[in-house]
Amino acid sequence: MSTELPPFERPEGADLKTTGSPLRKRFHLPVIAGIAVFGLLALYSSLVVAFQVIDILAPGRQPNLGVQILPGVNTDLPDHADINQRINIVVLGLDVRRDQPDNTPGRTDSIMVLTMDPYSKKGGAFSIPRDTWVEIPDGQGGYKTDRVNTAYELGEYTYKGYNGGGAGLVKDTIEHNFGIPIDYYVVLNFNNFIDVIDELDGVDVDVPEYVYDPAYTDCNSCSDYYPVEFTEGPEHMDGKRALEYVRIRASDNDFKRIERQQLIVKATAKKAADLGTVFSNALGLYNRYKDAIKTDISDLQIPGLADLAKQIGPDNIRTVSMADATYPCNNCPGAVLLFNKAKMIELRDRVFSDFDVQDDGATVAILNGTQTPDLAAYLASLLKSQGITANRVSTDELKNGPLYDRTIIVDVNGKSQTVDKLAEWLKLPSSRIRAASDPDAKDFLGRGANIVVVLGADVNLTGLESANASLQESTTGS
Repeated sequence: MSTELPPFERPEGADLKTTGSPLRKRFHLPVIAGIAVFGLLALYSSLVVAFQVIDILAPGRQPNLGVQILPGVNTDLPDHADINQRINIVVLGLDVRRDQPDNTPGRTDSIMVLTMDPYSKKGGAFSIPRDTWVEIPDGQGGYKTDRVNTAYELGEYTYKGYNGGGAGLVKDTIEHNFGIPIDYYVVLNFNNFIDVIDELDGVDVDVPEYVYDPAYTDCNSCSDYYPVEFTEGPEHMDGKRALEYVRIRASDNDFKRIERQQLIVKATAKKAADLGTVFSNALGLYNRYKDAIKTDISDLQIPGLADLAKQIGPDNIRTVSMADATYPCNNCPGAVLLFNKAKMIELRDRVFSDFDVQDDGATVAILNGTQTPDLAAYLASLLKSQGITANRVSTDELKNGPLYDRTIIVDVNGKSQTVDKLAEWLKLPSSRIRAASDPDAKDFLGRGANIVVVLGADVNLTGLESANASLQESTTGS
């Protein structure tokens, strides 16, 4: 068969000398321009989608396109995420014994919110005591008061058809009572826990204090109770031994058990990081155990979340228990813990606010140089949720004192991390920051603080108010 092309024949009526090319005549300049614009829009739309997909599947891994900002896509990332921008995963340890079927109705023996900041590459764990008395949504617009550890069981077996089942009800309960939006859940039972630790060939834990249980068991119907003892010092634990460590509480209480759970979490993160498991084999581990572990994290999201965990690393994980905000309820049925809302928020924000500001440890004096009453105290309340706690803030409303037109920040002795954040929160340019040696700063020295904030008539608190609104709403407690 011939492969030669047929001879070229000019279309009838085509006269290049007088009319020009038929193609040039058909696709005139406005049409070509339109095609070009359409192509650019298609490219732009692809970039927008790419940014959104990457943000979901690989948080904190935005592509470098050589531009700072695409219209409609924010690539000018903040230096730390607020509580709504973080990735928050509630990890639930079910009290389902090793000899019981996986579908056995069970309460949550441990409740821990793991959080990852895709911007600052910091992480944390916030533990909630299982006997904390909370309001649990009933799926009909109302609430039932009970211990937080009953929420999973209620959602699975009592409130039939509740959106997300037991894990969905736990998510809603945590957000309603503690103001923490939950993105994903992971549910483990005793056997799952042992498998994960054994997959890492055990973990190394520096046991801080002696603990002992003369009659420990992880079975429901077996009678083989046996003594369990942990002595102070380093110990390598396999899965079964680690389970004993996180469950034992005969010699102390549930608060100490939470501390032991957090030690195991950090030890597991460290071992996984040392082995490279958090990224290189994350999907393989997930595929191996996904039928046993209940989660709503998809297969596609596992590598991205694992990569973010690798970037964070075990040394940038801050662990906090809500135990210090709780107190016994004398008139409640059984062992019940009520909680102080203000103290709970303070503890929660140690995990969810800016670590750099917390670690800077700066003390701040706020002076109200405006006609708005109690504005210094109001700003102090906003700063609490950003990591500057009440014990580090003093206020002076300057009643009958001088009024100021402009807001300034006086850096008394070089607490630059907090100074820069205060300027950002108050939307102040660097020209409003004064060193202690500046002539117009001398009237504000001698207040025993590292930083003095002088509120003037132009003060702008909208950014802080917006950030705090999401932290403060939908929290209950005494």
